[in-house]
Amino acid sequence: MTIVYRTAGAWGAGQGYNLTALQVDGNFYDLDQRIQAIEGNPPEPTNISNIVVVGTQMTIILEDATEFGPFTLPQANFRPSVVATIATTTYDPVLGDANGYKRCTNAAGCAVTVPSNAEVAFPVDTEISFRQAGDGTVTFDAPTDVTLNGLLGYLNQTAFEGAAVTLKKVATDEWDLIGLLAEDVTA
Repeated sequence: MTIVYRTAGAWGAGQGYNLTALQVDGNFYDLDQRIQAIEGNPPEPTNISNIVVVGTQMTIILEDATEFGPFTLPQANFRPSVVATIATTTYDPVLGDANGYKRCTNAAGCAVTVPSNAEVAFPVDTEISFRQAGDGTVTFDAPTDVTLNGLLGYLNQTAFEGAAVTLKKVATDEWDLIGLLAEDVTA
């Protein structure tokens, strides 16, 4: 039996008058039958199969392959960084680099290419620090759809050995460069 409503409203068309005793009893009977059906045959839950965490992103995967997420996990303001050495002449940051500290040691330098959000979805507020730990400068570049906010009159590269520069993601495809950048002597 379908539940009978007294008046029209949020639930749809109603009777427009007080319900009869038979209609009220019918409503209670219908609800009682629905509750008994749920109690007698409760729905089976779909259990969690796996939880995947990459950087600050968490995805929950159910046994039926349904995915929820990714969800951004909260971070403390003062979070520990992971120290790693980069000995190559080029480097493309990956999601696992979020909030990391990279020591660039190649004497020929290292060109860091900041990926677009479509390539690597770093959460906004991600920081990655790079230190020029050798003779070669660390330069920063990005595809045309990514904005690097350097400093007017300075190049997007470290100034000298020992200089550190931090990339901070401030919007979907926008990063600030913070640190000891090389002065642009041509400007």
